[in-house]
Amino acid sequence: MSESESERRDVFWKMYQEHCTQGRHHETQRSTVATALIAIAAASIGFITLDRGLTRIDMPLTLFMVGVGVFGAAFSAKHYERFSLHMERGRAYRDELDSLLKSAPIKRLKNLADKEHTQHFPRLENLRLNAFWLIMYLFLCGLGVVLTGLAFMDAIPPPKL
Repeated sequence: MSESESERRDVFWKMYQEHCTQGRHHETQRSTVATALIAIAAASIGFITLDRGLTRIDMPLTLFMVGVGVFGAAFSAKHYERFSLHMERGRAYRDELDSLLKSAPIKRLKNLADKEHTQHFPRLENLRLNAFWLIMYLFLCGLGVVLTGLAFMDAIPPPKL
């Protein structure tokens, strides 16, 4: 193996690692923000129901919930896009590294593992985690819309003391 081949392998390996690290970073940020937004939405629901009623006074908080859902969905989608970019770049570096190795062991082993995984999880394999994140935020947004509509109609007056 020449020095230039060794250098190329090192560069491809380091670039692969860097993009995997960046992808994990985006996933961690997405998870952290999701935790915060769910806590904020739960606190909003707590304040909305504090007086055991649902009236127009609660509309700023119900509209805030809609905003939390929309923001969360957009934030999650953007981080998924960035994650996908880094994973695609990482795959490119990994494949280039594999082409420098005799008999392409990385791709061969990856294909074997993918085949076995597909056999164990044939239905779940095609479900994307990003869809679950987006569904959660759309649920929060939809809940905010429903609560806004009920608040607008003064649907649940607070109990008389």
